[in-house]
Amino acid sequence: MRTLLITLGACGALLATPYRVPAQWTFLDLPVESQAASTSQHIGTTDITITYSRPAVKGRAIWGEVVPYDQVWRAGANENTVITLSSDVKVEGQALSAGTYGLHMIPTSTTWTVIFSKDSRSWGSFFYKPEHDALRVTVSPRPCPATEYLTYDLTPVKAAEAELTLRWSELAVPIRIAVDVDQVVLARMDDQLKGLSAFNWEPWYEAARYCHDAHIAPDKAMKWVDVSIARQPNFENRMLKAEMLTSLGKQAEAEALRKTMVDEATNGQLNTYAYQLLQKGEKAEAVRMFELNAKRHPQDPNVHDSLGEGYMTAGDKEAAIKSFKKSLSMNPPDGVKANSIKCLKQLGVDTSSYETVKK
Repeated sequence: MRTLLITLGACGALLATPYRVPAQWTFLDLPVESQAASTSQHIGTTDITITYSRPAVKGRAIWGEVVPYDQVWRAGANENTVITLSSDVKVEGQALSAGTYGLHMIPTSTTWTVIFSKDSRSWGSFFYKPEHDALRVTVSPRPCPATEYLTYDLTPVKAAEAELTLRWSELAVPIRIAVDVDQVVLARMDDQLKGLSAFNWEPWYEAARYCHDAHIAPDKAMKWVDVSIARQPNFENRMLKAEMLTSLGKQAEAEALRKTMVDEATNGQLNTYAYQLLQKGEKAEAVRMFELNAKRHPQDPNVHDSLGEGYMTAGDKEAAIKSFKKSLSMNPPDGVKANSIKCLKQLGVDTSSYETVKK
C-alpha cells in the first residue's frame, strides 16, 4: 500500500490525512494483498487456464455481504478473472468456442449464474456489459471445508472432462468443462502432418494408430498408414495396416501382410508383438509367437522368460515353470532373473536355489 497526503479542507487547509492507495495501482512491482495466481489443466490436447487474484476471508462474512447476492461479481479480485481455452469445449453441456474470456458470476442463495464474457481486459466487473456475453450457464454451489484464500482448481474427472471449481470461505462452485478429444485431435492432425517431421514414417504411423485405436476416420487412417509405409516400411506400420485390414473384413490381405511381418521380425519386435496379443486376449496366438521367438533365439534368457509368462497367462503351469527355469539356467540379466523368480514364486515353486544371499 502507498500513503499520500491529500488537501481536502473546505478552506484550503492541508489535511495530513493518510490515504491508502490500493497496491495494484502502484507503478512498481510490489507485494499486493490479493495475490495473483493461475492454474491449468491439459485435457487430451486442449489447455484450459484460469488466471485470477486471491482475496482472503479475514474473518468476514463473504456470501451475501462482502460478495452481494444478485449482482455481477468478478469471481476473484482486481482485474478480470480470465479463462483461456485452446480449443472448443462444452461448459455444463453448452458449446463455447476456443478463446479468452472474462469470467464473472452472479451469486444467489441457491443457484449461481456463471458468465463467460468476450471482454477479458476490464477491471473486475465494473465495466461488465451483458451484450459481451459469449455464454451463461447455471450451476449449483456446495459446501466445502473452510478456505481462507479464494482458490480455483481444475481436476480431471474423466479423460475428456474436468471440473473447474471456485472455493472460498465454506462454499465451492463447480463448473463442468468437457472436450471432444478425438475431434480436436483429428481437426489438428492435417496441420501437424505438414511439418519437417512429416518426411519421417513415425508421424503418419502415430496418426493412423490414434485413429484406429479411437475408431475414428478409418479412411484417413488407412491413407496415413500407407504414407508411413511409403516413407519406410517396417514391422510397426505394416502390422498396423494388417490390423486395419482385419477390422475392415479383409482377412486374406491382413494374414498375408502379417505373415510377412512375422517372417521378417527381429527378436524384440516379435516379443513385443506377442505381448500385444496377450493384452488383446489372444492367448493361443501369443504363445505361438513366444514359442517361435524361442525357437529362433534359443540362447536368449529373456525370450524364455517371456515364453514363461505366455504359458503362465494361458494357464499352462508346467510349461511356464520349465521356461522360467531354463531362463534362470542361462545367467540372465538382473531384471530378467528377478521376473523369473517372482513368477516361479507365484506358481508355488521354491526359488531359494536361484536367489543370491547377501551377507
